Amino acid sequence: MIAFAGWGTDWPFVAAPFIFYFFTVFWLLCMGDHEGETNPIRMFFRRISTAMEDVTGYPGWAMAGALSGLLVLAVAALGLYWDVAYHIDFGRDNQLMTPSHTMILLGLGGMIYSAVIAVIFATNDRTQVGFGFAGMRIPWSALMLAVLGIGGVAAFPLDNLWHETYGIDVTLWSPTHLQLVAGGGLGPIAVLLMLLEGRSQASPRALGRIIEATTGGAVLVGLSTFQGEFDFGVPQFQALYLPVLFAVVMGFGLVLVRMALGRGGAITSVVAFLVLRISLALLVGGALNHTTPRFPLYLVGAVCVEVVAYVLGTERTLRFALVAGAAAGTIGLAGEMVFVDVSGWFDVDPTALLLPALVISLVAAMAAAVLGAGLGRAWRPPGDGGSSTPMPLAALVVAGLAAIVALALPLPRNVGKVDAVIRLEPAGDLAKVAVDVTPADAADDATAFGVMSWQGGGRVWADLEKAGPGHWVTTKAVPITGSWKSMVSLQRADEVMAAPIYLPADAEIGASAVPALPERSTPFVRNTEILLREAKDGPGWPALLAYAGVALVAAVWIGLFAFTGRRLAGAEPPTATPPVDRGSGAGTAFVPGGRLEPAGGYSRSWANR
Repeated sequence: MIAFAGWGTDWPFVAAPFIFYFFTVFWLLCMGDHEGETNPIRMFFRRISTAMEDVTGYPGWAMAGALSGLLVLAVAALGLYWDVAYHIDFGRDNQLMTPSHTMILLGLGGMIYSAVIAVIFATNDRTQVGFGFAGMRIPWSALMLAVLGIGGVAAFPLDNLWHETYGIDVTLWSPTHLQLVAGGGLGPIAVLLMLLEGRSQASPRALGRIIEATTGGAVLVGLSTFQGEFDFGVPQFQALYLPVLFAVVMGFGLVLVRMALGRGGAITSVVAFLVLRISLALLVGGALNHTTPRFPLYLVGAVCVEVVAYVLGTERTLRFALVAGAAAGTIGLAGEMVFVDVSGWFDVDPTALLLPALVISLVAAMAAAVLGAGLGRAWRPPGDGGSSTPMPLAALVVAGLAAIVALALPLPRNVGKVDAVIRLEPAGDLAKVAVDVTPADAADDATAFGVMSWQGGGRVWADLEKAGPGHWVTTKAVPITGSWKSMVSLQRADEVMAAPIYLPADAEIGASAVPALPERSTPFVRNTEILLREAKDGPGWPALLAYAGVALVAAVWIGLFAFTGRRLAGAEPPTATPPVDRGSGAGTAFVPGGRLEPAGGYSRSWANR
């Protein structure tokens, strides 16, 4: 394990992806062919384009935008998980442009760069794609990617205003954080759309198929970023959200990638997802020496979606979506809950969660699956062996409303009338904790009950085991000194509560210490009173501005996704012959990029000009 003393030595993690990127560009430049171009700038892009076409079977513009997009989205993902882990382990930042913040900003800004790169290559290759504007060819997917990046970057000034007004909170689900996370989290879908747009001009080769599967895995990674507070074990919302969010990702994400990639697409995407998330966990928890983020498996859900597609087919889109969503939201969710129970991850009681979650997760999964299949039709146009029936607009509207309701139902965070007597058995800087609750049965049906310590250089969780009526003891000792914060966490139904054990003084925010006493009698309070000590009251207009900004950006994104998916679903498949190797045979042949060439040489005539 590599430990770093401070932020200054972590900057190589920021630079490494971009160094790799530039070396890859140089290699492609050396491997490609300029095809008679004499203009140095056009020659530069042409050589890279032909090299990517040769090795992937995709047109150069699509690979240039997609691979650039995947890299910058990986940078943003690492920055996000690194940043959340740092805040959980150490609290507030000492400076604004930390390496993790820089990676998030570069990743979101890089989405705009990737869109521009796709436009440059499409224009330089003179391929007919998207729409023309001022002499440029702008792929629809590039426009989508750019708008997502712009919306994500726009969250930064709003986030700064939010924190200046309401304090330096550590929640992932503030409105400005959600806008930022959603910009990057939805980015892989735009990349998948870009591959679709390029696939109408291509015959993907083995590497191209691997990139497709990787993009499918990235889609699942992006959709899973909203589970971040549960991944790191510091949730501020109901534990019920955990199965509901699992169900949404399995419904929307797995149905989408199955329709996009065809048979086996859900399973190959989950394999890619696991490789990406394991790599992310090793970087954050290993190389960077922070709290390791946990993750779901989605394997059972992927098998469910594949079985439904095999038995029913995907031609009747609505039927496939409803059945696949129902299977993912029941059998798939049960598989995830078994994994949560066996692994001990996420610090919740899956048996207490499963029944309350079953109905709402079923609705969430089915609604999400309808939305995923609606967008998924973009990859399966009529006449291409895919869906022959359009998704009814009414079904999409009802599914959207149902998904909103399903995500809103677990939102309340109430506080029950529960008192605690907390006793400590110190052993140096640590202590075993005993908790007596009143009423005695207050924690018997809890969805989560334990002692959590954080911001002392890591995160520690100790389960509370029942030792008698209303009497609970921890399974291990927890920190009670220094910069650590420790509390008893209790969740039951819609009640999300906590009681303090030890909190250090914080002069910067004017917070007094809560000492670690041998015995303390205290009522449970809402957990955010302890988790968000930095929060403060402020005027209402910044919150109104932030929520209005999120609503506006979300409306633009949803509308543009619907428009882009519809445009690509209605695209006519190419009528040209499959690509052949350059220089073989005679006559003309269609090559990736949407142009006609003589098989024994190169031509400047373009089939789709």
